[in-house]
Amino acid sequence: MKRILFALILLASFVVASSQENLQAYLQTDLTSAYLWRGQKNAGVSLQPVAGIRWHGFNLFAWGNVQLCPPAGKPDKHEIDLFLKYSPTKALSMGLKNVYVNTRGDGFLSYGSIPHAANGLDAFVAYDFRMFNFEWSTTIAGYDGYNHSGKRAYGSYLTLNAPFKVVTFDCTATVGIVPYYCSRYSEDRSDGFHVNMCALKAQHTFRYADNTVALTPYTQLMVNPSARTAHFQIGARITLDPSAKH
Repeated sequence: MKRILFALILLASFVVASSQENLQAYLQTDLTSAYLWRGQKNAGVSLQPVAGIRWHGFNLFAWGNVQLCPPAGKPDKHEIDLFLKYSPTKALSMGLKNVYVNTRGDGFLSYGSIPHAANGLDAFVAYDFRMFNFEWSTTIAGYDGYNHSGKRAYGSYLTLNAPFKVVTFDCTATVGIVPYYCSRYSEDRSDGFHVNMCALKAQHTFRYADNTVALTPYTQLMVNPSARTAHFQIGARITLDPSAKH
């Protein structure tokens, strides 16, 4: 699995390095009151940096989460996600995501059996219908959950998003669905198909320096109807993207 991941990253790097034409680099950072993910709160106040490059429909980027104020007596938890994404059209995208969490498994780039895996490899596909969009992801290797038989569940998740506008605010209503049982969502009170996330997010973007710098404050309310929990988030994102210049 390590060899496959390295090969994919090297392939993407070679493709990008082979031509500087239309190469786009960008940076982004979020400062958020909580790291919310699929109906769950993974961390408190966090910094979430992003660095990436785009080239002819390919997008290779790294995303991280660093908890700024970890609870007393608990290990300093952080996460690093590596994405390789390809968009043959504006509406369709697909790719792989490698998720590393330092508090599990046997260290960076450890896969293998679930108890020893610090990394999980997901495959995903997304499509934008303008009025709404969806993303389906499935864990194909490394860290995963178990099914009722105690075997790898190949945990999957379906996200449905409906964007809309209220005055000057860009809003998104989101529904997250667990299609079949996976122990990764064990806090949810369901044996199979269920909705574990209903969220409403509002944001507004301020643009500077010929559109290359953007500041986006946002807020989000996320409810997990299956686990009967709710979380509120407030944050801000700053983006540096020279390719967005007017």
